[in-house]
Amino acid sequence: MPETLKTAADGKLSDADAAKAGAAAKSCRIVAFPTETAYALGSTGLIKAATRRLLQVKERSTLKPLAVMVASVEDAKKWVEWTPLAERLAAKLWPGPVLLLLKPTAQGRLLTFPEYPNVAIRVPSHAGARAILAASGVPWVYTSANKSGAPALLDGAGVSAALGAEIDFLVDGGKAGAGDPTIVDATGDAPRVTKVGVVAAEKVLEAAAA
Repeated sequence: MPETLKTAADGKLSDADAAKAGAAAKSCRIVAFPTETAYALGSTGLIKAATRRLLQVKERSTLKPLAVMVASVEDAKKWVEWTPLAERLAAKLWPGPVLLLLKPTAQGRLLTFPEYPNVAIRVPSHAGARAILAASGVPWVYTSANKSGAPALLDGAGVSAALGAEIDFLVDGGKAGAGDPTIVDATGDAPRVTKVGVVAAEKVLEAAAA
């Protein structure tokens, strides 16, 4: 079973626990953690062995790239080519459940596979998630904490029951939010919403115009 770290009621994690989970992910271990849109499984995006293990736990095709989480806008700019549109969207919608599709920088190519032109990147609004991302010092690849085709898992107990034998750490924040992140192509001058999640397309358009 995974080592379990518990957040406070407000979702915050102690510095020591954040450092422990962050170090685990940096060394290719699999960490389950709460976000504002269900629980996620994540690990360092800089080592392909971690990506392969995530895909195995997820039972997900290797033909689908994983999304990326970072702790801040400043971190995102290291890994993706930042556009004026991305700046406007991030100012209004980050931290939050919005993935921006952007072209990777030279460093950012490490986070995806050669055949994919863009990286989907996000800064979560969940305090515990941001703490472990910041403590790790690396970008994480992530996916929802469930087997492919199974319902999203919304609490730590459910994650432990379903995936406990296959993960290394569980950050238990109790009940997590439901729904999926909204995905927005921000490579051009105008936003293109490719998937509507908990953030409505109208809100994306408003943020882009601000």
